[in-house]
Amino acid sequence: MFMKDGKMKKKLTVIIIVFAMLAAFTGTAAAAPLSSGNVTLVSVVFVPGKGPVFTFHVSGEYSKADLKGLVHIPGGRDFALYCTQVDDTTVTCTTSKKAAGNEVTVSWAGVTFSASVPADPQLNCYPIYDWTPTADAWMAYGRNCQRAEATYGDLIGWDNPEWGPSPYFFLPGSPNCFAEDIISDGYYFPGCPPSIPL
Repeated sequence: MFMKDGKMKKKLTVIIIVFAMLAAFTGTAAAAPLSSGNVTLVSVVFVPGKGPVFTFHVSGEYSKADLKGLVHIPGGRDFALYCTQVDDTTVTCTTSKKAAGNEVTVSWAGVTFSASVPADPQLNCYPIYDWTPTADAWMAYGRNCQRAEATYGDLIGWDNPEWGPSPYFFLPGSPNCFAEDIISDGYYFPGCPPSIPL
């Protein structure tokens, strides 16, 4: 009789431990965040008066902490991304107007997207070129958007992320370093590499 009670107690103890472990795993799964669902970038538009607006198709709900991201202009600046969950399947996000007219990467909800941000339709946007020693060539570093159309000889000041603040002139092509360097109309730093005379 004593042996049977001992075996029964052991079986009962094992059953209780198994149920406790199952309850613990079930509780952990139920507490997992729903923000790990799928995220798809649906569109990027420029809304006058508001700026760039990104629309995402989502599954799941997102907390306020999750509704923040980053917009990065390669070779340029980073801008905060502010998002709002419109409904169960839609999140819309806004960022700085300075991101307009650029190719960007958008990081949000643990996913990174490449996107082309349209320029303000009320603005004229032009590429900004500078010499890059790594490629030994002219490279588009950014864009300048302005209300008026650019004319040859126009001057702007621009803070190149690699070289710092510099003057840039609107030219029909690169400064006269090599004939084959001519690229397109745009704003250029008015000089060639130091070893090449103008």
